[in-house]
Amino acid sequence: MEKNFDERVRETLFPVRIVKCFGKVTNAEGLLTEKSLQIGLNEPDCTVFENGNSGESAAVLLDFGREINGSVRILTFSSYSDGPVSVNITCGESVSEALSGLGCKNSTNDHAVRSADHLLPSYSDMTFNETGFRFVYLRLNGKFAKLSVKSVAAVSVYRNIPYLGSFSCNNETLNKIYSVAAYTCKLCLQNYIWDGIKRDRLVWVGDMHPEMLTVRSVFGDIPIVEETLDYIRNATPLPNWMNNMPTYSLWWLIIVKDWYFYTGSEKFLEKNREYIISLSERVCSLVSPDGSDGIGYYFLDWPTNGTEAGKYGSRALLVAALKAAEQLSEYCGSKDTVKLCGAKAEILKKSEWKHCLSKQTDAVAALAGCFDKHKAAKEILKNGAKGFSTFMSYYLLKVAAARDMSGALSVLEEYYGAMLSLGATAFWEDFNIEWAENAAPIDKIPESGKSDVHGDNGAFCYKGFRHSLCHGWSSAPTAFLAEEVLGIHISAPGCRKIALNPKLGNLEWAEGTYPTPYGVITVHCKRLENGKVKTEWNAPEEITVVCEE
Repeated sequence: MEKNFDERVRETLFPVRIVKCFGKVTNAEGLLTEKSLQIGLNEPDCTVFENGNSGESAAVLLDFGREINGSVRILTFSSYSDGPVSVNITCGESVSEALSGLGCKNSTNDHAVRSADHLLPSYSDMTFNETGFRFVYLRLNGKFAKLSVKSVAAVSVYRNIPYLGSFSCNNETLNKIYSVAAYTCKLCLQNYIWDGIKRDRLVWVGDMHPEMLTVRSVFGDIPIVEETLDYIRNATPLPNWMNNMPTYSLWWLIIVKDWYFYTGSEKFLEKNREYIISLSERVCSLVSPDGSDGIGYYFLDWPTNGTEAGKYGSRALLVAALKAAEQLSEYCGSKDTVKLCGAKAEILKKSEWKHCLSKQTDAVAALAGCFDKHKAAKEILKNGAKGFSTFMSYYLLKVAAARDMSGALSVLEEYYGAMLSLGATAFWEDFNIEWAENAAPIDKIPESGKSDVHGDNGAFCYKGFRHSLCHGWSSAPTAFLAEEVLGIHISAPGCRKIALNPKLGNLEWAEGTYPTPYGVITVHCKRLENGKVKTEWNAPEEITVVCEE
């Protein structure tokens, strides 16, 4: 049964910067002042927009400093007319998107309205355009129109959950990456776990695995994970595939296994037992005795979509899902399903595997045991961040770190650091490192000769401004840093046992916290003069920690 109230909080934010004014705008800087959010009959510090008979319409482009999920709130003092005046409000994740009209570089109102005309009456307090944004373009419409505004604010909507996990080290870029990745995920924890806040606002199960990894690394055992898994299970009666994609039902099994291993909740396992067994048998039916498969739609991630690499990556994901199903079936006490899943996984693993010049496919195949990890790591680290994928970043980094932690951290810094250098305050749906070349940052109007990193790039369903610059699946560096640098590995259901094996790579020190069902684990590791790593930790008494220094 769904709750009939909204657990999210609403916080009012004021703009931190005037990016640019257009036409006749008086006292634009007044919009940066924090004021009481109540209109009165006497408002001495208003911003006035005024249009003449011709020329540029009065407008202002505002920067709220960071990506948010929410709406635009306008407190209007006077419309200087007998009725409301018309304004256009356009929100953008980048400056260039906020300045784009619908249809420009694939600018859309798909799924969440980001650009529309609205009426503003005198003495009003109104809220518009719920979407994901950082920038707001407010333009006065109509000849001889005049408008006096007290405040243009943003209403940020989010779940007020504490950051229990943390990470810091002697590399400030990595620290920033962890922080922004955690914030990216938090923005996507809305009614359920969404893939992004600007566009679909749907529960996409594949997206949810990296998001779940971030949740358990940063926020701990919060109800939204199980609520989202329940929702998509109930919305997908068998034999249907989740999100109409076979690979996304595979991801559901992997998520359920990983979440159960984290929480140790028998109640969670029991309510999913029937569906786990039935879906596991359905997945087994995809594997023929000769090693061929019936997946059909081979979706691994966007860069490999429609390619041979996507096919082999999806087959590797099928092996990983069968292994997860085998474990879950054992937990559920279904011996026949355990045997079936294990046999089908072995058939697939023994079939032909190709190296498809795809880092993502190599990573998934290596983690599934279908491809040599060290060979995969060598390919992943070749040419640095070229060929990386935000969705696959966790799996790419995890495999790379098994061979060369310094190299993995270098690639992480190169790839995610490039987004930060382009003005990112949340991480993106996709990113090719080549996009950064000669690109204007998202918080500036692109100059002549500079590319528009937001509007000029993208593919498939995320071309141009349809591209989401806050996507939950890009948040998993949090889990990578916690698991591989701090070395926190769950080795028994419910985090009752933790294997601690930190790998600093080229770092001098690293420390952080990791939430468990019993409380927070604290880890501090430091490189000594002899090159060895000294590790200190503190864990709840219910947890057994084995440190492998």
